[in-house]
Amino acid sequence: MGRPRQFDREEVLNAATKVFIEFGYEATSIQHLVDAMGINRASIYDTFKDKETLFLEVLDRYDDWAYAELAKCLEDHPSKVEGLKAWFYRVVEQGSNRRHPGCLMVNSTVERALRDEDCAARAARNFRRSEQAYFDAVVEAQRQGEIAADRDPRALARFLAGTIRGIRVSAKATGDYQTLKDIADIALSNLR
Repeated sequence: MGRPRQFDREEVLNAATKVFIEFGYEATSIQHLVDAMGINRASIYDTFKDKETLFLEVLDRYDDWAYAELAKCLEDHPSKVEGLKAWFYRVVEQGSNRRHPGCLMVNSTVERALRDEDCAARAARNFRRSEQAYFDAVVEAQRQGEIAADRDPRALARFLAGTIRGIRVSAKATGDYQTLKDIADIALSNLR
């Protein structure tokens, strides 16, 4: 009979998330994880099986957290257009902050989705969830008269989801606030 775990699973998963955001999947070593998580290799393997299984659990948790953040931002604004603006400008602020680690989902999609089916499935799920949140916001904004009723809400939602990812990737190349804000401004101007 093995010894019971002597660590908080949520804490070690949070620590692993930071490592994967900083280094990406490929460059993250087990030693990076051991150092950050504060547990030994055997505990990592006993609890999570291997680096990939740990990474996928981290990615699932991150997706849930990111979706909750988006949903909360949209819910916090009675005007859905204002909620969308707030979300876009939050992403711009994060992208222009060189100390902000970026988005694990976008980073992982770029790094792994073309050659890792499990990662690709999670990226697709993330895109569908965020697209649905944007769709719901656009439909509500149309109901409120903020967006023209003849605009295709599904196409707008896909455009918004893709643009957010584009801002996050662009932020890796340039942390220039104005550059990222220009992208957001042009995207948001399409909501009329």
